[in-house]
Amino acid sequence: MDENRSPLITAENISRTFRSAKKESGFRGTVKLLFRPQYQVAEALKKINFSIMPGSFVGLIGANGAGKTTLLKILSGLIPPTTGQARVLGFEPFSRTKEFRKQIALVMGQKAQLWWDLPALDAFDLIRAIYEIPSSIYKKRLDLLTDLLDVQAHLGTQIRRLSLGERMKMEIIGALLHWPKVVFLDEPTIGLDVLAAHKLRKFLLEFNRIEKATIILTSHNMEDIERLCPRILILRSGELIYDGPPARLTEKGVRRLRVRLIETPTITELSQASGVAVDDIRKGDGEEIGREHSESDAFYFSVKHEEVVRVLESLLKRFRIVDMGLEEESLERVIHRIYEGKI
Repeated sequence: MDENRSPLITAENISRTFRSAKKESGFRGTVKLLFRPQYQVAEALKKINFSIMPGSFVGLIGANGAGKTTLLKILSGLIPPTTGQARVLGFEPFSRTKEFRKQIALVMGQKAQLWWDLPALDAFDLIRAIYEIPSSIYKKRLDLLTDLLDVQAHLGTQIRRLSLGERMKMEIIGALLHWPKVVFLDEPTIGLDVLAAHKLRKFLLEFNRIEKATIILTSHNMEDIERLCPRILILRSGELIYDGPPARLTEKGVRRLRVRLIETPTITELSQASGVAVDDIRKGDGEEIGREHSESDAFYFSVKHEEVVRVLESLLKRFRIVDMGLEEESLERVIHRIYEGKI
């Protein structure tokens, strides 16, 4: 069988639970914790199933606590699943064999993995020695990576003296010098400015395209997801609730209807007049999800496409409309509604 037609990563009924001790308040609670501890169990993942083909770029998204980082840790071999089985590159990740570790990389945006007191070039040279990369190959890879990320001028600077954006780029380079076949990225653009995030996204696309590396990315930034990932997995409370292209979430169904009125009704009055649920109506306040600048005097209705005419007719019976517009809901807004359990 052609290995390119076989999944590179598989998850079969993966579940993960964590047990923690419960402590009551006060000194009595402390004594009880020492001699008669009671435990509580939390389910981080619940029977997760999926497969990923070689060369894929997959987004893994979910609200805080949904289980994203836990899943990455299982796939990279840092922790085992409680039940079920994961296979990456044909290996059981938690066995942590040398052959497995030499073919993967894990980058966590909130945790430094390079040596802070070393210049970047010295840190990379240590990585070369650890992975036993031949000097000629190492130099070619380093030149390519530093050129793509535009960090040649910072190679002699101590890691801790770099800006967050430059430090993140160095972390990416350090993770890729051994040319992994699978790359796990946990919030790689967190804290980066717009320009740094743009350059990092461009680099990741190039690395995926040129080297055919399989990349799994977690991010709360929907721009990362929309620009990088043809496929997304959505976790909610430890369950996999969506597996498919992000465009499928926005191309059909719900539209965003913008209406400006002469009157200033309440959300409840608009809901009663239009038949749209209160939770699906928002007042523009400059912080509208999925829209950089919303009109402060406009109302936004999340409605199905076939309901737009009916909603407008219902509103016209009660209010005077001075302006309106219709647009697709942004991916960010759709994902937000999924997190809230409204979709």
